[in-house]
Amino acid sequence: MRVELIKIFKTPCNFGVIAALKLAEGILILLAAKILVMLINSPSPKLFGGIFFIWTLRLAVENICAKKFLNISVDVQSFVRKKLHEEIFQREFTSGELLTVIFDTVKTLDEFFTKVAPNIASTLILLPLYLICAAFTDWLTAAILFLTLPISPLLLYLIGRTTAEKNLRALKALEKLNGEFHELLAAVTTLKMFRRIESAAVKIKSTSAKSSAATLEVLKFAFVSSFALELITTLSIALVAVTLGLRLVAGTVTFDAALFLLLIAPEFFLPLRKLGVAFHVAVSTKTAYETLTKLLTRENEKIGVTEKILMPPSIFVDNVSYTYPKKKSPAIRGVTLKFLAGKITALTGESGSGKSTLLKILAGLNSPSDGEIFLNDLPTSKMQRESLISKVAYMPQAPHLFDTTLEQNFSMWGQLDAARLHELLTALNLSLNLTSTQKLSRGQLQRLGLIRAVLKDTPILILDEPTAGLDAETELKVLNLLEKFSLRKTIVIATHRQAVIEFADVVVEIVRSEE
Repeated sequence: MRVELIKIFKTPCNFGVIAALKLAEGILILLAAKILVMLINSPSPKLFGGIFFIWTLRLAVENICAKKFLNISVDVQSFVRKKLHEEIFQREFTSGELLTVIFDTVKTLDEFFTKVAPNIASTLILLPLYLICAAFTDWLTAAILFLTLPISPLLLYLIGRTTAEKNLRALKALEKLNGEFHELLAAVTTLKMFRRIESAAVKIKSTSAKSSAATLEVLKFAFVSSFALELITTLSIALVAVTLGLRLVAGTVTFDAALFLLLIAPEFFLPLRKLGVAFHVAVSTKTAYETLTKLLTRENEKIGVTEKILMPPSIFVDNVSYTYPKKKSPAIRGVTLKFLAGKITALTGESGSGKSTLLKILAGLNSPSDGEIFLNDLPTSKMQRESLISKVAYMPQAPHLFDTTLEQNFSMWGQLDAARLHELLTALNLSLNLTSTQKLSRGQLQRLGLIRAVLKDTPILILDEPTAGLDAETELKVLNLLEKFSLRKTIVIATHRQAVIEFADVVVEIVRSEE
């Protein structure tokens, strides 16, 4: 991820245009200072007009440069959100971690590209330009600017080492607050029923106070760094001004040169002063970037096997257990089952026995806490997760309807075969406007999920209650469709419906795990 993010910023278009814009801005500032010196020596309407034109042009260049950084920010956020959306299906997140990453952490990247990056670009391009110009004008002033320049970055580095630790602590506190608040909202009905809402609110209030205190610590250091940087740059400008004043009295420097240098000295230190103001944003961005890199970079990834797997495969569940994050008791424990190759298997069991949990493991969405899943004789733990998911089509109990057209909802697995989609819609008695974003009923949404799974055209088809809530006629259409497309597929259907159980080639039962 690190390399891909850098590429977004360092493309020839981005890097070259930004460098050219900043260089143009610096040249315009120097021209404005030169014309102002001439104006003080000999006022004229032409010089007034020249200064007005140059400053207008400078504002236009700054505006273009700001829009360029804003576009980069949008590209980076889109890239990160896309990666996060892909990773949601590859690993498990706690609610607090996911909320913090999607909203607060990604937003920090936007602040970096709109507040910090422009000042870094100004520092890298404008400071050498001003320093060269000052050296051609007066070497002693240029030497003073050069010697006082390293003090500010050194100060920022020393402060940053402490601020980074406090910022990480604030991020963890915010993550905890997001998680607890999300859990409170999810359980508010139950808490209200048992009159526990007040104690939950007290817990949220306590966590919020800790998060606020941690954030305040970061802001304190940000204020100190800004103040210290302002003080140092002000003293450096004052040193330049006093030196030029004494030398002007002694006659070792001309008035025009002294005035020109006094005008560009504040501009020389301005990028550093702005960096000081936005320093806490830079520290927050560093923490956010490290968090995102850790989340989106899967280390020690298993290397997929090179031998071919006979398709459709048999699936063997060997003593599999699974415990959800932050839960003490497992959702399934010691499950051993076999699903025959090329057969339709009905997975039955009481509500809460773990059928949905097992299907998610079979689909590769979750990894077993204990035990192993085998495709034929190959353990899935030795396969790349992408390889496993590419062989499986999974339909959950409540398929998700994405906020886009129905056509795009159906085409999420690639190029859409319009003729085949029409055939599937007709078979399931679905009449939909594919170019619309209409809301669907529960029954329509189930059939949309089934069609999506069929369109993926994989050797393994995992269906979680595909006919729940459907009338007998529609259920029969679903079963007829499955029979038509079941050739050379291993199909597992979790169900309570008698019609589905009778339709299946094989019936296996999962037993509720006991403490």
